[in-house]
Amino acid sequence: MAGVGSRLCVRRVPTTAAARPLARQPSRSLHLLFGACGIPHPSKVAKGGEDAFFCDEAKGTFGVADGVGGSASAFVDPGEFSRALLRSCDERLDGSCEALRAVLAGTAQRLREAPVAGSSTLLVGQLEPEGATLRLLNIGDCGAMLLRPAARRFRAGGTVAWPRVVLRTAEQTHYFNCPYQLDGEMEQAADADEVRATARVGDVLLVATDGVLDNLFDSALQMEVARRVPQLQAADEAAAREAVDALAAAIGEAAAATGAREDEEGLPTPFAAAAAQEGYTFHGGKRDDVAVLAGVVRAGAAASGAAAAARKPRVRRLLLVR
Repeated sequence: MAGVGSRLCVRRVPTTAAARPLARQPSRSLHLLFGACGIPHPSKVAKGGEDAFFCDEAKGTFGVADGVGGSASAFVDPGEFSRALLRSCDERLDGSCEALRAVLAGTAQRLREAPVAGSSTLLVGQLEPEGATLRLLNIGDCGAMLLRPAARRFRAGGTVAWPRVVLRTAEQTHYFNCPYQLDGEMEQAADADEVRATARVGDVLLVATDGVLDNLFDSALQMEVARRVPQLQAADEAAAREAVDALAAAIGEAAAATGAREDEEGLPTPFAAAAAQEGYTFHGGKRDDVAVLAGVVRAGAAASGAAAAARKPRVRRLLLVR
């Protein structure tokens, strides 16, 4: 069902095998193809923004982090902390079934040994190559959705391959607009939510910072996916890769465009709706850094060797290069 501030406008598609609910699948090797988009706040372009992400197709691992602006000062760049946090998680997530909390504990030890000032929200995860389990660990107000396209009939628009929500993380806040966050002491690491779901071939994963989720309703994200289901599920992996890249870019650009419409009365956004529930008045978009990962679940093992090496620099650029 379309949410507040959105209109169902998806292309009518035939009910193909790709669009039907999938039968229970036996355990088999799966992998993720990733697309990524990062757009810094206009005032933070020179330093690369304060959001960061990583994704590694060979390991099936990924993460986003949002350096908390409240920790900024003349001597502290929250973006440095978010990148350091994700860099450590990236190195420790080796694609095995190691618990995500153990990865976080290792990261805490590293930050104690080599302190970095600042604080950040964090969401990391991995798709286990055997067994199809998607694991997520979240602290703060980043978010992830696992979507499963399946045929659904709408009163207006006919039958479409609609990406229903299989899993959606919940934001953690102390009070309005104050998310749980990690700093060098990592004291709130114990409060992280760890969730999991069984992934299937054709599922779509979206992972984003609040620069996306404060500006775009979940239904709008679902519609962006719905427009691209045939391409995302294409048998040709190159076509699927092009589609997942386009999906990440479309979501990132839509979030940035909505955020730029600050103070616009009558523009519904998730942040404005949440503010109203708390008794605050807020109009229009919320300008912020934007980081989003889009992934599509594919059958078989991930690419290795030259193919994986060629992909890795592009999907890691925002994390490692200012």
